[in-house]
Amino acid sequence: MRVLVVYHSRAGATHQLMQAVRGALEARGHRVESHRLEPVRPADYLACGWGALRRRQAPLAKDPPKSLMAYELILIAGPVWAGRTPPELNTFLDNLPDAIGRRFGVFATAGSGRADGWLRSAKNRVERAGGMIVYEDCVKRSVATKPSDCARRAGEIVDQLLRPSVWS
Repeated sequence: MRVLVVYHSRAGATHQLMQAVRGALEARGHRVESHRLEPVRPADYLACGWGALRRRQAPLAKDPPKSLMAYELILIAGPVWAGRTPPELNTFLDNLPDAIGRRFGVFATAGSGRADGWLRSAKNRVERAGGMIVYEDCVKRSVATKPSDCARRAGEIVDQLLRPSVWS
């Protein structure tokens, strides 16, 4: 199966989690491509929080994939900023290409607090574009940054993504 991982990571927790998920998928024989959403000009923490709160987009240094049709599964991940998706992720989610019939997993990484608003916003935009959410999760930064916990959690996530009920 071909899998696309699209994520934004500012402090590194989301990057570590998505690399662990990628490794777990590849260990099971799946082809995985990653695309990290980086802004043209990184903003400071206050500007990132404000941009997320106002649901703004950020210009990206590298264009995201133009088509999703080559992938059976698309994973979208990013940190929680002010309870919402970061501007870099907004740019991708607001412009989702041909998501109809694709299966999606959405993942938030959070230091503290809840990710309900983040998950709801990401799921709504994926579903509006025609995608189907097969898994959603919020992983605490403390888990994502500790290698043994991150690897265990990545294995659990992949088990859920590959469960038979998702693919029947």
